[in-house]
Formats: sequence, structure tokens, C-alpha cells
Amino acid sequence: MISKMPKGAVIVNAFWRGGDAGAEKLSAVLSLLGITAPVLKSTDLSLYVSEGVQGEIPFDFAVYLDKDDHFARLLEARGVRLFNSAESIRLADDKMLTHIALAPYVRQPKTISSPLFFAGEEDPAFLDRVEQELSYPIVVKKCFGAFGKQVYLAKDRNSLVSLRSQLIKEPHIYQQFIPCDSSDIRVITIGGKAVAAMKRKAASPDEFRANAELGGTGEAIALTPALRTVAESASRALGLEYAGVDLLWDEKGYLVTEVNSNAHYKLIEEVTGVPVASLYANYILSELTKGENA
Repeated sequence: MISKMPKGAVIVNAFWRGGDAGAEKLSAVLSLLGITAPVLKSTDLSLYVSEGVQGEIPFDFAVYLDKDDHFARLLEARGVRLFNSAESIRLADDKMLTHIALAPYVRQPKTISSPLFFAGEEDPAFLDRVEQELSYPIVVKKCFGAFGKQVYLAKDRNSLVSLRSQLIKEPHIYQQFIPCDSSDIRVITIGGKAVAAMKRKAASPDEFRANAELGGTGEAIALTPALRTVAESASRALGLEYAGVDLLWDEKGYLVTEVNSNAHYKLIEEVTGVPVASLYANYILSELTKGENA
């Protein structure tokens, strides 16, 4: 028998206003397993640094659906077991850190990091080098963003210069465009194992981003050995216990473009029939009760 069922929480961003039922559903599924884990905003808790990290925490673990790795580290410093860890969230949330961490393990589109801007004048030679390495169109992404809303396409030098002037004070990257008929692939991994896959299609032929939040649609696809291997390698390399791995493809195979630490699962559940929330909740329970005799 399990001696004592742990108490938990599902943590969402302080500015979260709803619109996705994923947090509430995960809380409900955990409840069916006998685990109390209400949805809380990070501002529902008071944590601070003084003599060590201080603050009362009314739970033992948290499913962390935020991307605020500072607050995640405060929770870990107070002994809270996080799904995912603060470090894995940091690596996944910063797109350039993601690419660097994945470099030894999976194929990725050629990616160039913008130099960090402090002050001074722009060096046009940098864009010359970007053009030499990457042919148009060129994908330009903020390092921190979600739902495809901070991803742009430069079709020529004028648009590249315009995007750079907009983004120069923010961390961002320049990336090889991989033509995949306005589609990509999303694979969900839990505990480092691929459990579901779908092909996403952009809302129109003129839109290169296939995110569901931008009107993209999904269809179930098979988890082939090749697809499984790449997605699992990516999630494990980042230390993510739950991940959404986004991939494109070319004649050589799959390329990882992004890895999401708090990927929404509503669409992939609908199109594949895979109960992602239930699988994740059962994984969490198994991790929390390791060593207990059922």
C-alpha cells in the first residue's frame, strides 16, 4: 500500500488568463488517481530570498506549466519536486540554448545566434555572413516565445534588415528554412518515451507556421522507429519528463526545430485518441511513489 499520497499543485504563469483547459484537466486526472493538485498561479505563493529561500509551500510536488525558471528554482530550493525541472525548462525555453544542448544528439536546421546587444552601432557585416550561410527565405525567431507568434520569415535583404532592427535588443536567431509544404510534426514524450505524434498543417499555403494557435490543424501519424528515436533523443538530452518535440524533414531524415516544456495536448489528444493527460498523470504518480509497494 502507498503509505501517504503526496500533495501537489499545477503551476501556471502569473499572468495566465485561461483559454486552454490543459491545466484544469491535468489537475482533474491527478484527482482521479487520489492526488490533490489544484491549479495555482505563481503569484498565489510567496517565495523570496533572505537567509536562504523562504516561504511556505503547501505541497510536495508541482506540475510546472510555466516558463519562469526563476520561480521554478525557488520552488526547488524549498524542496519541491518539479515536473519539469527548472534546468530543463531553461534549456527548452531559450531556443538557442535548446539548439546548443541538442547539437551532439540530433540533426537541426543550420542556426546562427544574434550577438548580444549592449550599446553601439550595428555591424552590417553580420547580416552579410547570415546571407552567406543561409539562403532566402530565412527564418528569424526570438529566443523566447510561444505559439509561433515570435517567428518570422525574411524573404530578402530588406525584410532581413527590417527584422534585425526590430529584434536587435532581444535575443534571437537566424535559421535555415526547411520547405515542408507548410507542415511540421509534433511528438509528445513522457518520461523520455514518445507516446503520440501528429502532423500539423498551416492554416493557409501562405503561412509557414503550423501552430494550432495560429489556425493550424492536425492529423494523426504513426510513431515510426526513426521519428521515435529523434524525439526521444531530444527530450532526454534536455532532461524533460514531459515535452512536445517539433520536427521538420528533408531527404536525410528528421530535423528538430524546437522542444516545448509545457506543450498543449488538446489537439493531439483529439486527433490521435491518445490520452496524453492520463499518461502524464500516471507517470507522475509512478515517479512519486517509487519504492512503495502497491
